[in-house]
Amino acid sequence: MTLRRQLFIGLSIVFLFICGSLLLVTVHATRDYLEQQLASHAQDTATALTRVLAEAMAKDDRVLAETQIAAVFDRGYFQQIAVLSTGGARLVGRELPPRIEGVPLWFAKLFSLKTPVGEAFLTAGWRQMGKVIVTSQPTFAYQHLWKSTTAMFWWIFGIYLLTLLATRILLRLILEPLLSIERTALAIGQKRFEQIEAIPKARELQSVVVAMNDLSRRVASILDEETARADQYRKEAYEDEVTHLDNRRSFYLRLNQVLAADYGFAGGVLIMVQLDGLEQYNTEYSYTRGNSLLAVMAQAAREALGERAVIMARMGGSTFAFLCLDIEKAQCETLYQELQARMDAVLLHSEAFHHVFYSIGVAYFHHGEPHSQILGRADLAMETARQSGQNAVKVLGDDLPESASMGSFSWRMIIQSALEEDRWVLLGQPVVNLNDHSVLHHEMVARLVDAQDNLIPAAHFLPMAQRHNFMVQIDRALITLTLSRLADGQNGIRQVAVNVSAQGIGDDAFLDWLEARLRQLGPQAARIAFELTEFACTRDKEATRRFMSLVHEYGAQFGIDQFGLDPQSPNVLRQFPPNYLKLDGGLVRELPHNEDSRLVLKSILHLARSLGALVIAQHVEDEALVATLRENQVDAAQGYHFGKPERI
Repeated sequence: MTLRRQLFIGLSIVFLFICGSLLLVTVHATRDYLEQQLASHAQDTATALTRVLAEAMAKDDRVLAETQIAAVFDRGYFQQIAVLSTGGARLVGRELPPRIEGVPLWFAKLFSLKTPVGEAFLTAGWRQMGKVIVTSQPTFAYQHLWKSTTAMFWWIFGIYLLTLLATRILLRLILEPLLSIERTALAIGQKRFEQIEAIPKARELQSVVVAMNDLSRRVASILDEETARADQYRKEAYEDEVTHLDNRRSFYLRLNQVLAADYGFAGGVLIMVQLDGLEQYNTEYSYTRGNSLLAVMAQAAREALGERAVIMARMGGSTFAFLCLDIEKAQCETLYQELQARMDAVLLHSEAFHHVFYSIGVAYFHHGEPHSQILGRADLAMETARQSGQNAVKVLGDDLPESASMGSFSWRMIIQSALEEDRWVLLGQPVVNLNDHSVLHHEMVARLVDAQDNLIPAAHFLPMAQRHNFMVQIDRALITLTLSRLADGQNGIRQVAVNVSAQGIGDDAFLDWLEARLRQLGPQAARIAFELTEFACTRDKEATRRFMSLVHEYGAQFGIDQFGLDPQSPNVLRQFPPNYLKLDGGLVRELPHNEDSRLVLKSILHLARSLGALVIAQHVEDEALVATLRENQVDAAQGYHFGKPERI
């Protein structure tokens, strides 16, 4: 319960006690006043009756006395009027039982009215003949007390509600700095180090806010330094220092990552560019001018291809490579034509116009092709363009068979029927702590079961699932199957991890569905982790941030998969601090024989530990690699060395 709610409830109880006490005091005061009025009324009536009854009683005319008493009694304001002798014997009188009308019985019992007796002596000269006693009927007093009490209750209740409203507003104003402090504390817990802009005037809160801002600033500064250091190591290992594009090594690693990734793609295009005459230009105008030309050409390519290019690299010398995924032929034509136009503009406004020429090779490919075949086709296209003349473009592979339209339709039917008939098999692969060999969690992956009961690997059906927009439904199926296995508890698996697609995190209906499932899980949500690929994180940062917040809100874990090769890797880790990250297999395999990769790993480890994230190596397949990982203090590993994916 929040502090504001606790204060509000506490003050509400205090105000309720005060209002209740005020009502009670008012009711008792009104009751005392009415009892005094009843006593005064009875006494005044008794005194007045002595004058009219004295003559009748002096003559011993009881009939007259009865008549005189009845004239007063019949008005209904009295419970009893009687004349007593000096010995106390009743001579004449009228009497009725006490009446309570128009008032709840519980109220009359709770606030009962005393009806004092009024007395006055009857005398004739100096002789005393008896006395008159009068008791007022309390009916009207009860009715007045009930009406005044109910009126007072509603007034006090209205004031109570207004007081609560005012209290709520005042608490919100007074405790607003505490809400800012709470939000900042939660942000720090999520490794987001924000500043509280509004400094409260209260001295105690002001000190807390200043201290939190200082702490947040210091930690953010340390993490910024770690991020910058990790980014610098990554640049030194995988970035071309002239163009600031990826270098050859990074290109091959990332290309293999894309081709092997489970998230898949339907097809793509590799555009390769070679500048001819650059060596002569360097000789004539200096290497500095040549490097400047390369940098300008790289910038022109960035502007032409924009976010469509998944990988942009300088392969060495004067050769560039640009990879785009899931792009239509018409879009590709627009892209390389825009690239050609921008390169023409650069050369036209440069002294290199008559010295340097370009050749553009465009190679289409489909998912499943080996990288050697894709690169060979791109090289052939570029060489063909070079031999065709200056500033030429050559396209190869645009007439490749698709899995053709019939193949695409067949895949659609296979996936759709699997979703409708729930034909999926769940496999789990352990992630092992390298220090004590305990299992941190099992990563769950789905295999589609076709009509002949054959298992189809994810790498085969996911590209077509992505093309036909089935990824959100597959995400639901995988999560539902995983949660059912987790609930069974028969397989001994305590912690699980599942991958979610980029399409899934961008779908509002899917996020609402996932939130409902996590809410149902309650504390059990801590047993599941949701992973996004580094590619998915960079593709839609706002969707990633929303998804990460949802996962953390219900106590589940968030992980980043296939991490470490993207140029934005350090910033991704800083912007979306995970509970753990899984290093890309290409980076892991390079560790034993590449010093630069080990430096990149160390920088990632420093930044991850500053953020409290575990680092897990993927595709670990032998003991030698395990030894290298332990030497570099990697936390955990996953791969065939520890266990292949097995049916759960």
